[in-house]
Amino acid sequence: MPGPTHEPTLNVALGEALDRLRRSWRARAEQTGNVLDGGGRPDVLVEDASGWPVVIEAERADHASAERDAIARLGRIVSGRTFAIETAIALIYPDDLTYLDGARLRDALDRTDALEYALYTRRLGDAPERLPEDGWVRGSVRDLAMLVHRAAAPAPRVEALAQAFERGVEAAADEFTRRHRYGSELGADVARILGQYDDAAGQTRRMAMTVLMNALIFHDALAAAEFQVADEPGGSTRSVRMPALRQGVRGETFDPEELCAEWERILAVNYWPIFWTAKEMLIPMSVGTATGVLAALWSTARELISGGVARSHDLTGVVFQRLIADRKFLATFYTRPEAAALLAGLALPANRAPGGADWGDAETLASLQIGDFACGTGTLLSTAYQRLSLLHELHGGDPAALHAPMMRHGLVGLDVLNINVHLTAAMLAGSHPDTPFDGECLLTMPYGERYIRSNGNGRGNGKNGNGNGKPKETVTVGSLDLLRKDAQPGLLGHAAAVTSGGRAPEEVLDLVSRVGHGKFDLVIMNPPFTRPTNHEAGHANVPNPAYAAFETSPDDQKAMSDAVKMLTEDSPSNDYAGLASHFVELAERKARPDGTIALVLPLSAMSGGSWESVRSQWRERYEDIVVVTVSGPGSFDRSFSADTGMAECLLVARKGTPSAEPRGTFIALRRQVRSAAEAGLLASEILRIRESGELRALEGDLGLSVVSIGARPRT
Repeated sequence: MPGPTHEPTLNVALGEALDRLRRSWRARAEQTGNVLDGGGRPDVLVEDASGWPVVIEAERADHASAERDAIARLGRIVSGRTFAIETAIALIYPDDLTYLDGARLRDALDRTDALEYALYTRRLGDAPERLPEDGWVRGSVRDLAMLVHRAAAPAPRVEALAQAFERGVEAAADEFTRRHRYGSELGADVARILGQYDDAAGQTRRMAMTVLMNALIFHDALAAAEFQVADEPGGSTRSVRMPALRQGVRGETFDPEELCAEWERILAVNYWPIFWTAKEMLIPMSVGTATGVLAALWSTARELISGGVARSHDLTGVVFQRLIADRKFLATFYTRPEAAALLAGLALPANRAPGGADWGDAETLASLQIGDFACGTGTLLSTAYQRLSLLHELHGGDPAALHAPMMRHGLVGLDVLNINVHLTAAMLAGSHPDTPFDGECLLTMPYGERYIRSNGNGRGNGKNGNGNGKPKETVTVGSLDLLRKDAQPGLLGHAAAVTSGGRAPEEVLDLVSRVGHGKFDLVIMNPPFTRPTNHEAGHANVPNPAYAAFETSPDDQKAMSDAVKMLTEDSPSNDYAGLASHFVELAERKARPDGTIALVLPLSAMSGGSWESVRSQWRERYEDIVVVTVSGPGSFDRSFSADTGMAECLLVARKGTPSAEPRGTFIALRRQVRSAAEAGLLASEILRIRESGELRALEGDLGLSVVSIGARPRT
């Protein structure tokens, strides 16, 4: 009988398997010579596009040795590289690989789901953090690849970059304010461009600087990319090369006029939600103001670019939560990136692609629709899209080829704040910045504005008028206007024009079709929670807090409330449950008959009396229901959003015919999820034990099942 397979042979096979799975990284095993500064070489080294290397130290059976080797790699630097090793994985090969080599070994490695591994993340001045806290994760090479992907953006470093981003935005806002006091004409112009009504307290100015910083970073990512552009629809195309991010002759000083001209050339390709607002804000600034602001921003932008931020979408979700406006009435407290990863992991199971497809089926995946009708900074929509793209790539697909059709047809993100749509577009487009997108459905929805409802051909609809055939003026209520069975072309045309500075799409009816009822394979949202009847927390003098954003008048607040009541007349949602229940109804109407809804909701949705009719609808129309909550001493400890200070839950459910005795899976976490890597592992384990039947029902003896992502090692 041949002897056991040597560990270097196993390592080479693992490195080759990982290298085949993703185009955006390079996995190398058993390299010759010293790979690390100061000597030494890891078993497997994975270098991701983000720039952060991940090391795997593997053994056949010695768990302790694998852990010691992995920990010893933390802080080391790969020769010729910049970033230190922040994350390392200890891995144990299963026994069934021990006596194999060549093609048999490769085949067995592709099939096994018995790899054991643990992730270590460096923490300065402290012991490394281990995931899982105890025991070992078991999974396949694809499962390992997903963990490596998450580990390539180490949470402590992403948080440090987020803090740098915030400091840069604050410095630029201070520079702007030094030249233009609050309430100045230029401050009012900037607020207007952003769709804001208030130039007080610095919030709007920080938003403006965020848009400019984001445009600079995205411009750098685009530099030198080449596109084919048609001068007119269906006409011949010409090659356009993206301009480099130039600087003036004085080192740090930009030429604002030249920068705007470069952004105009980019807009000729598209990227309107990203660059149009930034350009419009620069135009009214004096040369002195613009150069001062841009110098402050570029100083930070260079630090972020060198830190890999253009390739780490997690940063955006962390920092933009701190800088967004108008929380007091819209209650748009955005989802923490870790919670977004957990929700997306539950909504898009690795073993079941949406639409009945295989994860490698590019044609079916390109036809999917994923929508967020309160998209905020785009964290949820972006996280869901990133997961879909990653799973597609791990099953042999090309995510770059999938990007254009997904951006054009598949991803719908709506919000009432123009800056939110800007940031959402940047997060989504940032996955493949050199792939242009057009026809996107990322829209700023009118809120509190008056418009004439049309019947689709530009004429008023007498049926909904005053009974005499005259058009009826209607007040807008943001995305909730889409509760109507037939979306209004005039409304969506206006939304498209606002989003891109008057550049409405040529065919608005295409947008109408895309946001129709029963169109979405996945609706993922963290809707506002405000209740019209909620007058605490400083709202005592506001007639209707749910509709009081953007300085809407008391008359408009009442009109908006009346409009929503009419739109939800036959639905289980109600004002006592609040706006969240109306957005739940919107998700219900938009999801396909076999579609999935994935929502962040107030915990009251699970037990509150005003939510009972909504829960009844879930029981009657949905299956595979999963609810996740967090136990903790205070409300902040039980939330999935940033800064809400209230207990929340995650709900994931698939439309379908429930069994005669419908069951739900209820998970109570002992603490908040700490990282995207932990969230991904937790989602996989919840789905695994749910589908395996290991969960015990809360009946009879009230038995409970323990969910843990760490199993004891094999003996």
